[in-house]
Amino acid sequence: MNVIAMFVLGLLIGWLAEWVIDWFYWRGRIFRVANENKNLQKRIASLEAERGQRFESPKGLAITDSQGRDNFRAIRGIGPAFSRRLHEAGIETFEQLSRLSPDELEKILGDLYKRFFSKQESILAQAREFAQQKAKES
Repeated sequence: MNVIAMFVLGLLIGWLAEWVIDWFYWRGRIFRVANENKNLQKRIASLEAERGQRFESPKGLAITDSQGRDNFRAIRGIGPAFSRRLHEAGIETFEQLSRLSPDELEKILGDLYKRFFSKQESILAQAREFAQQKAKES
């Protein structure tokens, strides 16, 4: 009878020791995860606030990229090719783009400009609008 009682008592003590070790291990882990979660929530909130401060175009693109440069792709009708051509011509800001005449813009963008834009002033008007938004932001 003593052998069986000792065996059962050993099982109970082993189970209790395992339970205590697990409880402390998981409790510490839960607190670490909770702290990480709080830090991530703060970071998400700050990024959302930063994103909310940036103006967006009707296309849903930010008018400035991550380096703070003007994003010409935000203008309706301008894609990667036209944006590259504008940069190659030395046009870097919406302000510079808005000061161009339709003829100068046509020279920079080539003959595709008339094909894609029936209202040739639309790009320049959007550039003026974005330049004003950036001036208000500053």
